[in-house]
Amino acid sequence: MTGPRMLVLCDSVDRVGGTESYLSRVLPALAARGADVRVVARRIVDPGAFGLPATEIRWGADDEAPDAGAAREVRDAIERVRPDVVVTSNVHDARVMAAARTAPKLVVRVHDNRLFCPQGDRQYPHFPAPCTLAMATTTCLANALVRGCVAGPNARTLRMLRSRRALQREVLLADRLIVSSHFVAGICSTNGVPSARLALVPPPFAGSIAASARPARDRVLFAGRLERDKGLASLIRALSRIEPERRPELVVAGAPTSQSRALPALATRLGVDAAFLGKLSTPELTRAIDGSTLVAVPSLWPEPFGLMGIESFARGRPVVAYGVGGIPEWMGAAGLLVRRGDERTFAHAIEIALRPERWDAFSRAALAQAAAYRVDDHAAAFLAVIASIGA
Repeated sequence: MTGPRMLVLCDSVDRVGGTESYLSRVLPALAARGADVRVVARRIVDPGAFGLPATEIRWGADDEAPDAGAAREVRDAIERVRPDVVVTSNVHDARVMAAARTAPKLVVRVHDNRLFCPQGDRQYPHFPAPCTLAMATTTCLANALVRGCVAGPNARTLRMLRSRRALQREVLLADRLIVSSHFVAGICSTNGVPSARLALVPPPFAGSIAASARPARDRVLFAGRLERDKGLASLIRALSRIEPERRPELVVAGAPTSQSRALPALATRLGVDAAFLGKLSTPELTRAIDGSTLVAVPSLWPEPFGLMGIESFARGRPVVAYGVGGIPEWMGAAGLLVRRGDERTFAHAIEIALRPERWDAFSRAALAQAAAYRVDDHAAAFLAVIASIGA
């Protein structure tokens, strides 16, 4: 089986991070289906993370100026490799994106909100509300300067806006944009991407579908970045509303950050028994899911997808989540959705999901729904998107 020759441009080769974990499972699956996959990254942190050789070219990060020299190096790489298609993932340098368009086909995988938001997360920094505006409109520009998006009313904000707008112009010229959810597709459409150029290919989970027995003691697992908008503090407050004799243990997986220092103290003060495990490898995270009763996804920002949900489904674990961004698209019958920030209802939803009869039903649904997110099927759909260009 012979597939296309692909040159993948990505931000970093690593095992840590949402995009990186996605590429570490998908690129080998594409190669297994016959694609000739080459990788060029802005940073190589863990050379073996993708199981493929990679070259480093230091182009501009999402908060840096475009790099003309790096763009020339990317053009040279395209001339050497002669790919059928260039695939970009988290490339935020407009000059490099322009260089990528010299390939016969260009596919952009939209992983998060940064292609269409100067702030990066489509959420206002100083009050709890998501932004629904198209980027670079008059109102967007005013918000960036007056409401504190990016860096506030200064020259750095203006430079960032110009840089992100230049990137947007290049992205709009791509042959296809692969998105993880209808929610992200809507953001792309709002920002001028024709619907014919959008392809919905939800990400896959890692490993296999398998469920272990329910643990003797109820545990709620949170796994993700320990940052404000991921909602761990909200989860801790929600758990504190459950009567102590019924309150499950909280298990936290994620590397500590400057924003997370107060979280253990918050849990202690509110009487929530919490174990902070730090950053986990993929096998360690799988064991943590197996050792939990359910998984909580209390994100307060509009998640483009919310990969932790389907990772949990593959292990037969129900999910309780705030219904933000793309999360409602995969929840189905395998858990419960709660209005963003409603901690009282979130606590009640956890108690409902822990009831034996409900837990059994949610667990069966989780395993059934996980089948829609297998990596081989994802790779096949990805290759079909590439084949459809120009067909």
